Amino acid sequence: MNEGSAVHRDTGAQVDGLDAEAPPERPLHYHEIRDKIQEGDLFFFRGKFRSSRFFTWLTGSFYSHSAIIARWNKRLMILQAEMKVEAIPLSVAVQEYPGRADWYRLKRELIPDIDSKTKKMLWEAICEVGLPFALLDLLRSVARYLFHFRLKDAPSPKGMFCSEYVERSFRKGGMPLVESSDIATFPQDLAECEFVEYLGTIIHHPDHPFNRCADDVE
Repeated sequence: MNEGSAVHRDTGAQVDGLDAEAPPERPLHYHEIRDKIQEGDLFFFRGKFRSSRFFTWLTGSFYSHSAIIARWNKRLMILQAEMKVEAIPLSVAVQEYPGRADWYRLKRELIPDIDSKTKKMLWEAICEVGLPFALLDLLRSVARYLFHFRLKDAPSPKGMFCSEYVERSFRKGGMPLVESSDIATFPQDLAECEFVEYLGTIIHHPDHPFNRCADDVE
């Protein structure tokens, strides 16, 4: 999504004003788990932007944004649809993010031939880099959630929002995460699907100065 968040509890209890539950927070230091993060892992974000707070309130979601992990040379990157479909260093995305950043992993045992499917998924995701953020798609998806009508995916989208992009990439890679259409998929749907599991929340301080070239989070 184009980003923000409401007050939340990190106890696993239901979040005030929301339908979705927050995973019990498991704090992790980025430098300790950096080498354990794999391509195809997912990051989910709960921001403090007004737009994110409004989205989570309106849809009953805990998360307001989702992204895919890739590795370029030795640098961890996220592929995301925010202002546009883009790739940025994971450490930079987390460090600058005003909100919670949660690491999820695919349950490899549930996905046959996961290595080749992950490669195909990442290729599909990379092919979409540069497309604009699809605000109209997001608004249509929110309307579908509120008024219960069906939406069909475009064969070749001219733009996408965050979770639409994630689900389309996985579906095109041969491992759809949810049963709904790409455009009807929210970050919360992906986080709650049977094929992923929460591993932890990255400790970070967005107000701290940091070196963008260093693959670390302050």
